Amino acid sequence: MKFSDYVFRYAEEKGDSLFFSCDDRKMTYGEGAEEIKKRSSFLKKIQVKGKVTALYFTDPAEQLIYFLSVQAAGGIPVLVHEYLKEEDIHLLLKERPIDLLISEKEFPSLSMKKENSLYVRENGNHGENGDFGVLTSGSTGIPKIFFRRGESWSDFFPLQNRIFEVDGKARLFLHGSLAFTGNLNMAMAFLAEGSSLYCTSRLLPKAWLQTIKNEEITHAYLIPSKLSPLSKVKGISESLKYILTGSQLMTAVLFHRLEKVFPLSKVILYYGASELSYISYIEGNEILQAPDSVGKPFPGISISIRNEEIWVDTPYGVEGIDRPYTCHDLGRMDEMGHLHFLGRREDIYHIQGNHVARQKVLAHLLMIPGIEEAEVLSIKKENGDDSICAFLSGNVPDGTGLVHFLSEKLQPWEIPSRFVKVPAIPRTSTGKTDRKKLLSLIK
Repeated sequence: MKFSDYVFRYAEEKGDSLFFSCDDRKMTYGEGAEEIKKRSSFLKKIQVKGKVTALYFTDPAEQLIYFLSVQAAGGIPVLVHEYLKEEDIHLLLKERPIDLLISEKEFPSLSMKKENSLYVRENGNHGENGDFGVLTSGSTGIPKIFFRRGESWSDFFPLQNRIFEVDGKARLFLHGSLAFTGNLNMAMAFLAEGSSLYCTSRLLPKAWLQTIKNEEITHAYLIPSKLSPLSKVKGISESLKYILTGSQLMTAVLFHRLEKVFPLSKVILYYGASELSYISYIEGNEILQAPDSVGKPFPGISISIRNEEIWVDTPYGVEGIDRPYTCHDLGRMDEMGHLHFLGRREDIYHIQGNHVARQKVLAHLLMIPGIEEAEVLSIKKENGDDSICAFLSGNVPDGTGLVHFLSEKLQPWEIPSRFVKVPAIPRTSTGKTDRKKLLSLIK
């Protein structure tokens, strides 16, 4: 399955319709098809066919066009995170099955050859199978590559798009790199319907809202930490039908702010994994009523709990894994068949002889009125037990108010023993909490 075929199809059916708009650049489906044909001709000359081709570009528009062009030329594209440094790229080529690197910039230590305006590095032939690859976005170590058949996404698009109400008139807004699997998956799902994509690399929430209003955007795909500044911008948009989000927990404050800015939209929070795609989803007020729940499985997905771990049986996974498969996330299923996500084993704390899930405590902290952001970390006591410290930003109630709210939701031993107010939760370049910086605040 080649996603570039979607562009060729819609170029014939509605060539003058908008394919994408990215910052100061726009392209119709007809123009997109011609650009892909032009670039795939160049890519064939440098022999990408059958090769795992890593693509380093910082502009989302270039990422999109080159990803589709490599597929059209018979290659196996993998978008590289633009935040990776030269030494990271060097290790990526050394440790991962990449045959070819194509970059918009030169990395001197890699002895790259200039081809037109690009830089190319031959890296041997590893003989990997798949139609494309995606990189993990872990905060430590060199990212892994998961290879996929196109069908592992495209077969799920009809289900995904029916739930999200995506059709040829839909307009998707997203921010940031398509090297992130969530952004790429969502872009391809909308492309499958002949929708229009509006992407930006600029961190300008006021401009985001203006685009959503002016272009009558119907769907926005943004993680909660990006939705937060958008929700604070003055203005209202009634065109937005769906806010699609995941990877992070929602807060009550954010949920209610979004209701005011986008009064006709529905919030859908999903749970997924790079290896397995979408697993479950929860929507609307259910997010507030069951903050540690990630909802019901998507159609065709089966979830079971074994030794407290979440096992997923899905036809929409990456190549080379057994099914059912576990990412070693912990969870439980309730009597309604909804999945409650409890984090990883290292996030289970030992308090007064009891096991406490960090994720559960964090989810309920985020439901406290006035809390903008929260994080929970454990601190080892001298006797080896854990002590829970909560970091909170926003209009934080006093300690008595915090304990009172949590005592109605949690067991006494699940309530943090220390609360620290911070201006904001520090994050890494991938949006994950910078735990080292948080811990430095209490030392």
